[in-house]
Formats: sequence, structure tokens, C-alpha cells
Amino acid sequence: MDDYAFQQELEALAGNAFNPDTTEKSNRSEPMSETLARWQRLFHLSVDTAIDRIMDHRNNLTRTRVSDDYWEAVRSEKEAEGYDREAYEYELELQKKRALLPDSVPAAEGEEGSSITYLVELTAPLDSPEKVQHAAGMETIPTEVAGRSVEESRPVRLCCVDGKAKAAILRWANNEGGGFEPTILVNPMSLKRLRF
Repeated sequence: MDDYAFQQELEALAGNAFNPDTTEKSNRSEPMSETLARWQRLFHLSVDTAIDRIMDHRNNLTRTRVSDDYWEAVRSEKEAEGYDREAYEYELELQKKRALLPDSVPAAEGEEGSSITYLVELTAPLDSPEKVQHAAGMETIPTEVAGRSVEESRPVRLCCVDGKAKAAILRWANNEGGGFEPTILVNPMSLKRLRF
């Protein structure tokens, strides 16, 4: 990396750490309740998930920020849609993920015949077997099982799905999930049935 590129990278990090996004009419920041309401409305998130997404976005010093000139060019249109600069930048990050995700989702055809099953954590917006069924386009409601998070030592609710349903859930999260990233694990019981 040459000196100029390095300097640009440092300036971007400093700009993200400083985050001067305050209203121009006053030097007060927007109340968190208004920010939460905006993110819930725009990205279809629960309160807890919206808080997590906002904090993750704000703490990501490597995120891409739109330039002041670009923001001024699209500002009136985006504000009419309900965005502020921060929410718009988050939307752009989501669009980047959506552009990359289809390449990372394995083809469901190869997994249909597989005996590997997956466990989908039941959490908003996929907080019930019925919602998982809808997102995956399954004909029947998937089986719910109880588990325990090893990292956080808390009880978790999970649904068992096949590879085709897993791929459909990832596509749903990409297109309609509003930034939701489902937790999907390989069911260890299905691995015991495989012969290597």
C-alpha cells in the first residue's frame, strides 16, 4: 500500500471514529428513541436487534461513509424515504452484503440428497417454527429442539432443517431480512450418521 492510499485509509478510520452526524439546526444529537424507531421501520427489526445493529454499525470503524457531496445530492430523496445519513450508509452496507451473499450460498441441488441437517436458532425475526417454515418455503413446520449456547451458557430454541431449507433461509435473509443474519449450525447428530 502506497503512502497516499495509507493516508486515505487513516482519514476514513478517523472520520468513522469522529462521526460528526448531528442535525444542522442544532448541535444536539437525535434522541436514541427516534433513531431506533427509524431503524425498526426501515429495516423491519425488533427493538433489541435494532440496538445491536446500530451499535455494530457505529463501532465498525472500517465501514464506508458516503462523502458530504454525495449525501447532499441524495439527501432530500433519502430523507423523504425516512433515512438519515447513518441509516442510508447502513442500507448501502446491506446492499453490498446482498451482492456478495448469492455467491456464498451453496447450491441447494447438491444438498438435497445429503443427510446433513442444520439447526436454525429461533430469534427475531425467525422466532418461531412457523416463521422458519414461511422463510424457507417448507410444506411442513420444522421440528423444534432445545439446546444451550456454549459461548453464553444460555438456553436456545432451534429448528431442524435440510440443506435446501437452509439455502432458502439465507436467500430470505438476504432479500427480506433487513440485515438479519440467521444463526445456522450443522446438526452434529447428522454428522454421526455419515461415513467418511
